[in-house]
Amino acid sequence: MRSIFLASGLALLAACRPQAEAPSDARPAPTAPATRDIAFVANAEGATVSLLDIAMQKIVATIDINPDKVVVQRPGTPNYAQDTDVSPDGRTLYVSRGYMGDVAAFDIATAKQLWVRDLDTGRADHMTVTADGKWLFVSVMFDNQVEKIDAATGEGKGRFPTGVYPHDNQISKDGKSVYNTSLGQLGNLPAGQEPKVKPKNPRQFTVADLETLEVTREIVMPVGIRPWHMNADETLFYAQLSNQHAVAAIAFPSGKETSRLELPVKDGVKETDWDFEAPHHGLAITHDGATICLAGRASDYVALVKAPSLELIATIPVDDAPGWATMSSDDKYCLVPNTRADTIAVISIAEAKLVTTVPGGDGPKHITVASVPAEVVDAAAALR
Repeated sequence: MRSIFLASGLALLAACRPQAEAPSDARPAPTAPATRDIAFVANAEGATVSLLDIAMQKIVATIDINPDKVVVQRPGTPNYAQDTDVSPDGRTLYVSRGYMGDVAAFDIATAKQLWVRDLDTGRADHMTVTADGKWLFVSVMFDNQVEKIDAATGEGKGRFPTGVYPHDNQISKDGKSVYNTSLGQLGNLPAGQEPKVKPKNPRQFTVADLETLEVTREIVMPVGIRPWHMNADETLFYAQLSNQHAVAAIAFPSGKETSRLELPVKDGVKETDWDFEAPHHGLAITHDGATICLAGRASDYVALVKAPSLELIATIPVDDAPGWATMSSDDKYCLVPNTRADTIAVISIAEAKLVTTVPGGDGPKHITVASVPAEVVDAAAALR
């Protein structure tokens, strides 16, 4: 009996002793670096890209994307910054430099130019980057081709043919195909050289294999396709159309229009009030596919539209010549550059109203939203 009590006492004593301390070199688990949602605004005339902090609703940095001060003389408005993309890690900016006819990469933190890919053409147009960040696809507009570029080195990896004046590029949901839409001939946009490809279908939706660049489908379109976006299952896409004040739903891959919403036209608007046959130019869609945001360039408004029903929610007046539309990562805002006013409109999706107008650079043309490490943003801001 005594041994039982002794064992119990020892056990109780052990339980009352303080626990051994953790080793002195123990550290908390590392946390992911803080990031900030940044809208990269391409300023076509100013040859810069502005970094708009979406949460702060202000420009926090500016990158000079023409450090060599190249001057290009062409009819119409200067275009040194047509489109932008950002690497998945938020550290590299890619810019198609419009009438300079090339694509350039920049380190965002230092604004250092990393490489330049000369496309040997009169205009580098819209582009897209693959989800893994390996490849860029850019429209070689005056040559009726799309070029594949190694995003790390700037090396060209081949081209595929398109319709006349290839415009917007997107990657298929499965990551296996590149989609391109063409405008057809624009009378007020001279090429200045003989195109390398003469398509049989001036206006078409081209599908090419992402790896081999083989064209797998050519869908003839009756009109030029302006900005567009696929629905979630890629059975149709929503598009703005050349010389039309409307948004249309077009079945894919048949190319047949299934529905359309005619949009308001401001009193007194004439065809001379818009550029390049695009009275509406800018289309973004929320990640749930429920709301489309449209830039009504000729009538100076942003339209919010229900999808897939194409019912008008609201038209929201903004500054002169809204020319693109991009959603914030959380779908709270639609960001729209007002090209002639040099401002960016921030539209609340939930409230269907203008939240604020941010002063921008010279001729804001395109916006890309990316998650950027906070230290990269701070480094870029310190260069101002």
